[in-house]
Amino acid sequence: MGFMSSLVNIGSLSLQTAINKLGEDIIVAHTAARKISEIFMIMFSVFGQAMATYCGQNLGAGEIERIKKGIKVAIVYTCIWCTFTIIASYTIGSWLVHLVTGSKNTVIIENATNYLKFDTLFYYVTAFICIIRNALQGIGDHITPLVSSSLEMIGKIVLAWLLVPCLGYTGVILSEPIVWFIMVIPLIVQILRTPVLKVKEG
Repeated sequence: MGFMSSLVNIGSLSLQTAINKLGEDIIVAHTAARKISEIFMIMFSVFGQAMATYCGQNLGAGEIERIKKGIKVAIVYTCIWCTFTIIASYTIGSWLVHLVTGSKNTVIIENATNYLKFDTLFYYVTAFICIIRNALQGIGDHITPLVSSSLEMIGKIVLAWLLVPCLGYTGVILSEPIVWFIMVIPLIVQILRTPVLKVKEG
């Protein structure tokens, strides 16, 4: 998990380096948007960590059906939370940005709010990533989560190099959802084919 977190942070650092070239207002806007996003995503982290323990314990107890049910329930709950974050972004998003920054600068408010409005629409993918990645670790698959995190790192580096110079902050806004869709692919493939979850109880 520690190595996986390191890969994620390397990718985020590369993206931040590209953002730093866009000017002070954009840096402030992105910092505010990320802080709000981190609050929104706390639920994903909590459920993800819970799933790692839950799946590991139930695997040890031979309760395979409970693992399957737990994964489904966690996905449903986090998706409900995703809907609330979208509503918040479109209703009180600008107020949240002002609350974090204390600024009335329209460039900062608009860019940070646009980030929240667009990226929260794809939080469902992020929720799925957090649940499945940790569930796989819980049942003993340490390779697939690392592959997914490696794709995240590579994706952020490549997109920071390709999109940000051409599109500016819009490239930053687009890059994270694109990366999420890429990194979820190996997780979906593995969760559907993993032998452990195909075992029938009894």
